[in-house]
Amino acid sequence: MTGKVIVVTGGSSGMGAAMAEAFVEQGAKVGILDIAEEKGLALAKKLGKSAVYHQVDVTSKTAVEIAVNQVEDAFGPLTSFVNSAGVSEMVPFLESSEELWELTMNVNLKATFLCCQVAVTHMLQHGGGEILNMSSLSGKKASSWQTIYCASKFGVQGLTQSIAKEFADQNIRVNSICPGIVQTEMWEKLKYQYGQKRGIEPDKVMDYFKANVPMQRLVDLQDVVHSAIFLLTDKSSYLTGQSINLAGGEWME
Repeated sequence: MTGKVIVVTGGSSGMGAAMAEAFVEQGAKVGILDIAEEKGLALAKKLGKSAVYHQVDVTSKTAVEIAVNQVEDAFGPLTSFVNSAGVSEMVPFLESSEELWELTMNVNLKATFLCCQVAVTHMLQHGGGEILNMSSLSGKKASSWQTIYCASKFGVQGLTQSIAKEFADQNIRVNSICPGIVQTEMWEKLKYQYGQKRGIEPDKVMDYFKANVPMQRLVDLQDVVHSAIFLLTDKSSYLTGQSINLAGGEWME
């Protein structure tokens, strides 16, 4: 990934942080955009001169644009953009509030839309690039108690395909990754909500998930990293508008 200049939203923790760290190890320069300042600064310090952190609310197009300009000032023209910022709550449908709808749609879908607009604008100026949108298995497979989250991730799939088709002839590729369960900080909270949904102990939730996966394991962060590197390099130069199911065989559509 030498020569790559990559912006990662939600890059301070979870999948975003794992990708940012791997990209730097592969020779890229990385701009970490996240609302969590303490974690973002700590990660950028750990990664050294090849990474910068900017505190950004990704639902603000102006804030994203300013941050991307600053990343380009530091490292050169943007080549790749990863939309990894996201939120999730597990709530019964009739208990789901308008406030939760607004939050989830703003962070998971609206922000991806806005960031893609910023990314495409810059990439058109520089001759192309790659966008990776982090979707979810929930963007293809509906589940109860996650109505709003599923709606947002189904939206990310449509957004990805539409942008990919519009800019395919201008050297801009847009793909997505749809992971199953990844043991990140987010799931440390969600396992309690899922345990309530299924009537099982929170500490047994991950084993419950594993039992339903043909490969009998959950998604590892390195699974995400390897797929991301593939989609952001010439190894996938003829792929656009596609989604990789990181689901261990649980879902094949």
